[in-house]
Amino acid sequence: MAKNMQNTSYRKLDVDAFDPEQYDENDETVDTPGLGPDERAVQGYLSSNRLDDALHASLVSPPLKTKDQNVKDRATLLVTKVLQSFKNAEIEQAVSKLSIDEGDILMKYVYKAMELGSDAAVCQSLLAWHAQLVAKFGHGAIMRVFSGRQRL
Repeated sequence: MAKNMQNTSYRKLDVDAFDPEQYDENDETVDTPGLGPDERAVQGYLSSNRLDDALHASLVSPPLKTKDQNVKDRATLLVTKVLQSFKNAEIEQAVSKLSIDEGDILMKYVYKAMELGSDAAVCQSLLAWHAQLVAKFGHGAIMRVFSGRQRL
């Protein structure tokens, strides 16, 4: 037997830690309360008919890292309310003012709002937003939403 076979100090990496059955997808997320858009600010912008400001305020801090699904659903409903406030003719102009990160976050909200099962009028509005987001950001926005690990 070779002399080096007795020495196992070369094995410094614990390969058992990489067992796929012990993988936890939510391991890096931390339950942080208080995340999500500021509802008062968004409601104030909506009441004063400042829709662009309401849209930007609702996209500021998405609750992506929280584990509380109620917080995520409440934020989604708030963004959906903002999106429905826009007329169809105003959607393209609003989307043109968004950055790529804001577009990706808004696309996540659009898909989450569709998942929550709204009525036909809400879905029609969401599809109009989806079409404008794809027109500006391309299919990459869809891919970034589906391949992203942080969900709403």
